[in-house]
This record gives sequence, C-alpha cells and structure tokens, in this order.
Amino acid sequence: MRIGKNLIILLVILLTACAPGGAEPEMEEATAVPPETTQNPDAAAYAEAQGISLEEANERLALQDSIGELGASLEANEADTFAGLWIQHEPEYKVVVAFVGDEGEEVIRPYLQTYPALADVIELRTAQYTLAELLTAQQEAFSIVEQLEPMSVAGGVDVMANRVYLTVGNPELFLQAVADAGYELPSVVEVEPIDPNDIPPSNSGGLDEYTGPDGQTIYFPRQAPAVAGMDALLEGTLVLDDSGCLRVQHESVPLAEAPVVIWHYDFSLAVEGEEITVLNGEGQPVGRVGEWTRMGGGGGSSIVAPEMPEACPGPYWILGSTETLAEQAIPDIYVQPAGDAIFYFQSKWAADEGSVTGVLTIDNGCFQVDGYTIFWPPNIWPNEGTDPLQIVFRGNGIEAAMFAVGDEVTLPGGEKTAEDYRFFDNKVTCPGPFWGVAALTPSE
Repeated sequence: MRIGKNLIILLVILLTACAPGGAEPEMEEATAVPPETTQNPDAAAYAEAQGISLEEANERLALQDSIGELGASLEANEADTFAGLWIQHEPEYKVVVAFVGDEGEEVIRPYLQTYPALADVIELRTAQYTLAELLTAQQEAFSIVEQLEPMSVAGGVDVMANRVYLTVGNPELFLQAVADAGYELPSVVEVEPIDPNDIPPSNSGGLDEYTGPDGQTIYFPRQAPAVAGMDALLEGTLVLDDSGCLRVQHESVPLAEAPVVIWHYDFSLAVEGEEITVLNGEGQPVGRVGEWTRMGGGGGSSIVAPEMPEACPGPYWILGSTETLAEQAIPDIYVQPAGDAIFYFQSKWAADEGSVTGVLTIDNGCFQVDGYTIFWPPNIWPNEGTDPLQIVFRGNGIEAAMFAVGDEVTLPGGEKTAEDYRFFDNKVTCPGPFWGVAALTPSE
C-alpha cells in the first residue's frame, strides 16, 4: 500500500543568503560597481517578492542559521512544552514560537541569550498540543490507515494550526472505515477532502469490464481518488490489445511492452459500434482507440490502483492530467535530430486536404518537398543508419521503409501555419511554407 506522508516543515525559509566577500579597494582607486555584480541574488529575489529593501532582505536572511538552530534546540530540549516554530513573512516579519502553557517567555529566555539577534523578531504564542504530541498522533493515524483497505491518503503536521491532518477523497467514508475496523483517530487529527466541491462516492479504485465491438471483454482499471498525481508525459496511440487491455503504444515499442493505463476513479468507457472512447468524469471524450493521445502521469503504482487481471500485465501508467479530445486536437510539433537535419513531426496526423509532390530533399537541415518544410505524422521516423537517409513507418509492432531522401514522393495533407500548432515559435526554426502530412501507411 502506498500512502503519501508529508514531511514536517518547521521553518518556512525559501531563500539562502550568500554574502559577497573581498577586500575593500582603496578610495582613490574605487569606481562605481554596478549593483547587479555585488548584490546577493537570493536577497534581491526575496526583496522583490516581499516588497522590501535589499538591505532589509539581507538582514532577514542573515538570521536563518540562528532560527534553524533555535528550532532544533527547542525541539530537542523542551519537548514537554514546545509546539513549533515558523517564520511569518507578512504583514510583519516575525519568528513565531509556540508553547503549551503560559511559561513560554521563561522557557525561551536563556535561548535568546545565545541568539540575541532574534530577540526583536520573536513572537510567542500559546498552543493546545506540543509538537511531540502532534508527531505521535500523526504516527498513530497512519498506523491506523495501514490497517484499512488500500486507498490514497496523505497528511502531516500543520504546526501553525497546531493540528494533524489527513486528506482523502471522501472523509465520511474514510471515518466510517476507521470505525468499522474498530479504531479511533486521535482527537487532534482532522480529516479533510481532496476537493470539497467534488466528493467521490468511494475512496477505492476499481476494475470495470465492458463488452467490445466483437464481444470481447475490455478491462478498464480505475485508480483511487488521488491526493496528488504525477505529471510526466506519455504519448502514443491508444490501442486495445487482444487480451482486452487499453495500452498507449509509442514508436517502435512492441504492444506487449506498451503501458496499460490506470484511469481516474470517475472515468468510464463508451462503446458505440466499432468506436471505443474513454470519457472523463464530466462525460467528455479524452481518448479514442486507434487515435494518438497524450497524457500526464507516471509509471509504477504510487497511486492506489486495483488488482489487475492476469490478462493485463504491466508496465502500468498511472494517469495524472489529461485533456479532452477537443483540446488534444490542437497538435504540437516535436523535434527529432536526424544527423545534420531537423525532423519535425506532429502529435496528430494532419487532415487529408490535398497532396504535395516532389523530390524529398534536405535543404539547410530542413526536410522539404516542392519548397515546403515537412511536418511528419506520428509513426513516421528517420532511419539514420541508412545512406541516403530513409523515412520509415514504426507502429503496430512493425517497421517498414517508406522512401528515402532523393526519392520522388507524394505526401497527403495540407498547408499549415504557426496558428495550427502549439508552441510553434519555440520549436520551429526552418522556414515556411509548411506542409502537415496526413496518415501514412507502409502500403503507400
């Protein structure tokens, strides 16, 4: 069971000071030095973020080591009363130290003799629970979670609010599961939803089964409502394999090695005739079998997923973020080095609106036909191991040569502009006009 556990953060310190050094020049030789060559960049960034002077930023950052040492000493030596320490940056800069009871001033007095520079910025507050009690309650809460059915749970200690928190999809169902298992959470523990505006009907994932166009079983695994997700990128064609598993296959990866997607808990599948479409929680299409797709997420099982059927061995892709098909319809351009040339390919096939015919050339590092810079479709790749360089099809477990540089070719597709793609100006350096190529198959 994977459970997200937040680390306890006692100090909210975002920037590190680094004071410039060096000998002072003689006055008669001194010349004005531009501020950007002498100022600490961390202090400059902090000053800008907080709207304070550079001098004040440097003064605050110079206190960091003392603040850290004070917090560590109080935690180690004053566990019976110390409730936490944190920095307040706005509206007034303070180092807040919390204690249980009304003896905080007496407890901290000897420490301020060691750290006199903090005396003017320390503010004492009273709390109900010590930090040690919070840490013990957190450990107890997660020990209880480990005894329950697998679900995605995160949490930690919030020293500023003097509480322990757990975050789950559906708090009511979670608390019922705790009670049904015969446990009781410590009173300091608060259970909160991932999204108060979207409480799911379950805290667990599941494995749904659908009937495909040919009567075959399609397995549709759904992850538990997730507290946090991964956001690596997966691209390829959404494929239904012979065992009924939905995989995303990219380039020349064999189908059996393409990852099986573990979808969000509220996703579903729609089978209409020969068309198989994945729908998000709002019922919007986000993927369709046979079409190119892109999605965030990551490999492994760090988000709780259901037990997978033997028919669908890994690898697995835990879905993070994904767009609707309408959003994915706006293609992106990707850059693939091909020797001294640049091979541009699209994330989606261009519409077949016409054709361009001519000799495939490489002009100043750009693949061109009849004066057009070519944007290739998915599944089409350069094969640098050939001379002249070949263009090959890779997909569906096969690789086949299409044509080579110097060949007369006819490419279906349409003329394109920067407005047809995402992030065009960040990637495309070859000159226009541009031709987006429609789907190609080895038979063409």
